[in-house]
Amino acid sequence: MKQSITALMLSAWASPALAAFHIVLDPGHGGNDKGAVYNSIREADLVLTVAQKLQTLLGKDNEFVVTMTREKDRSISLPERVKMAEEANADLYVSLHANAALDQRAKGVEFFFQNNMPADEDALYLANQENQAVQNARDIHAISGGDELSKKGDIAAIVEDLKRQNRMFSSLRLTKALTTIWGNDENAMQATIKQAPFYVISKTSMPAVLIEIGFISNPREAKRLQQKDYQKDLAQKIYNALVSYKEKMDNSSAKNLN
Repeated sequence: MKQSITALMLSAWASPALAAFHIVLDPGHGGNDKGAVYNSIREADLVLTVAQKLQTLLGKDNEFVVTMTREKDRSISLPERVKMAEEANADLYVSLHANAALDQRAKGVEFFFQNNMPADEDALYLANQENQAVQNARDIHAISGGDELSKKGDIAAIVEDLKRQNRMFSSLRLTKALTTIWGNDENAMQATIKQAPFYVISKTSMPAVLIEIGFISNPREAKRLQQKDYQKDLAQKIYNALVSYKEKMDNSSAKNLN
């Protein structure tokens, strides 16, 4: 009986088959926050450009609806980004960033999702850097609240846990779709899946992934990241992964309904 209830709950939260997916694209940083800066490359500008190219691809596909957290170089706090996604009732949250490291040999694309495993030291440090902007924000508690499961009934606590587990599973499925797309291109940068408590992917209630599109501190990657054709290629790969993810979610929903 418990298994039947669980299956019913998970199927109810799965994205509806054949419905358009509402995706929130979140180009990191912006305005006074330039993100990582290396020579003439500014993370905020780079990820906005890639996000706009991805927005164009998704906008041509009636399987998707897109909301951008920012469409120009403007400041927007992390809690505001999360609030936008929640108010949009989005199905997916995709945050775009670019990496930098003191070691110029550091390279590759990284896909982060939030799960219950402890983050490795490097990922935790990176997440702490990204989250620093909200440490003293006055509106964090008003916007994000916090799940006080101890104050809820046992059933409510179980429901919340099932939602969280389903969200984590879906987020992992999305990151796997991304690595599959990257793995099929022998000329692509190496891609890895990691996890870390980034604010935006920890506080959103929908499946979420944070993509570090490359290291601007790596001379070779920096050169590629500045090329328009490569930026288009990045956007195309992410789009292809989103299409693959939606197809799998639609198939899962269809099976649950049968």
